[in-house]
Amino acid sequence: MTLQAKDSQSSDDPFTVLILDNEVTVSEFVMSPPLSWSRLTEQQGACRIAEGYPSLLTAEQARFEMKNWDQVSLPAIVRHLKELKGGVDYLLIGNNAGQGLPLARSLPESIIDNHAAIIYGVSLPEIKEYEKSGYRTFFRRSEAASRLFEPATGAGRPVSLFFINTIQHNELNYHDP
Repeated sequence: MTLQAKDSQSSDDPFTVLILDNEVTVSEFVMSPPLSWSRLTEQQGACRIAEGYPSLLTAEQARFEMKNWDQVSLPAIVRHLKELKGGVDYLLIGNNAGQGLPLARSLPESIIDNHAAIIYGVSLPEIKEYEKSGYRTFFRRSEAASRLFEPATGAGRPVSLFFINTIQHNELNYHDP
C-alpha cells in the first residue's frame, strides 16, 4: 500500500478519516475543540504526511490551507486509492461538480459499502452516477465533521482528519470564497 495516513511516530489509534476534496473547503471541517489534521502529499511514489503536520485544524489553519496549493495528479490519487486496503476508517470524497466521480469509482467495493461517503456543497446532481458505483451515503460538506463522531464514538477512538487535495489551484485559477 502506498497511502500512509497513520503517523508512525504516534502511539494512539485515532479514527482515521481521509478527505479527498479541494483546499477551499477545509474550513467546513473546523470544530471546537479542533480535530487533528494532516495533509497528505505524494512523496517518492507514496502519499505521506507532509512536513509540518499533524496540526490542529483551527480557523487559522483552514485559512492557511486555502492557499497551500499541492501538485495534484488524479491518476496518482486513483492508483493510491485502488491499493487502499487498510489504515483508513472512513473516506469522504468531495463531489466538486462531478470531479469526484473518477476517485469514487476507484475505491474497492469493501470500502464503499460501509466506510465512504460523498460530500457536496448545496446539491448533488450526480447522485445517480455515484449510486451506480455502489454509494449510498451522501451529505453536505457542512455536516461531514459532525457525522464522523457517531462511528468514531462507536469505535471508542478520537477523530483524526487526513486530507488529499484533488483540484490543482494556482494564482491563475484560484478564487477566494
